[in-house]
Amino acid sequence: MNKSKQPNKADELSNKINEKFELLAKNLDSKQTEKEIKNYLQFAGKFHNYSLRNQMLIADEAMSRGTNVEHVASFKTWNELKNSDGKKVSVKKGEKGYSILVPVSYTKYELDENRKYKLDTEGKKIPKRDERGNIEKGLKFKAGTVFDVNQTTAKEIGAYKTLDYRAKVAVDESLFQKLSDEISQKFNVNVSHEPTGNSSKGYYSYDENKIVVDPSYSTSEKISTLFHELGHHQIHGKQFKDGTLNYDNLHKDRGAREGEAEAFSYILSSMSGIENKSELYIKTWGNDAKNLKERFSLITSAAKEAIQKLDLQKILSKEQQKVTAKEATKPKEKLKQELQKIKQDKTAQKAAQRTKQNTVEMER
Repeated sequence: MNKSKQPNKADELSNKINEKFELLAKNLDSKQTEKEIKNYLQFAGKFHNYSLRNQMLIADEAMSRGTNVEHVASFKTWNELKNSDGKKVSVKKGEKGYSILVPVSYTKYELDENRKYKLDTEGKKIPKRDERGNIEKGLKFKAGTVFDVNQTTAKEIGAYKTLDYRAKVAVDESLFQKLSDEISQKFNVNVSHEPTGNSSKGYYSYDENKIVVDPSYSTSEKISTLFHELGHHQIHGKQFKDGTLNYDNLHKDRGAREGEAEAFSYILSSMSGIENKSELYIKTWGNDAKNLKERFSLITSAAKEAIQKLDLQKILSKEQQKVTAKEATKPKEKLKQELQKIKQDKTAQKAAQRTKQNTVEMER
């Protein structure tokens, strides 16, 4: 019974995504559409290990429920998680999970002219093989369910460490420099901090293999600009190389290409606690669901690759640890300052008493 229902549920979820793209494509002029797209981009950063379809399924469900999803995993994964004392995590009673599509690999088999399975001498189905003799595999999807950490006891028993980057990461010069160095090293592109000589905050030069960020702006602006130009390098640099995009056309089609780079930046910036407020040019993202979906896939795939290549979570985690350590020293520093003040007050009181005593003796 369950097996017959599973494909239907998976089809429903797939149709839901297709309908969402249709709706977004029809309303690209709407402020609500831009708000939804930005929400999807934030989810793309937070859940970069998930497919675009699952990111959107979770995001839509979270929006409809009015919940803030932090970290999701299957029922089995949560139940296998333990704290340092060996106590197991459990999903809270009555919690409703979030539906996702789960990929399932299957073996392809030889078919006869009547599309029935060919059998060997032992009566077993004969697997299809490719030119190298390897068994061919296919991929299908079934409906699955995941639960957010806040639907479990993980935090209560200390089995989950919160990584709230937006609230904890210090957006300072050291983070900007660290990201510049990592991008230069991991993506084999020169990163320079120098004035652009115009109103732009930065630029990407394919011919010079160079990213330039103007140092005269705020740290948040410099980091988002750095990510924006990396987006050009990641998305458009590859297109220049394989000949699918002419370098001159990057500026002719400025709206769409700039929108791709800015959306890329929006994903990475939101992970770093920075919310870009610049134009996403979503009106140029495509006039139908197919084009819009392709644009989304291009952007989120490039962002996922960059996040993994940079190991951005590790960089931000270290920055978070710095902030946490600094906050931990605040009470000690405050106590030290209070003790110092008490000491100074006592010294001042003694000095005042001596002055008063000397004055009395002089009057005598």
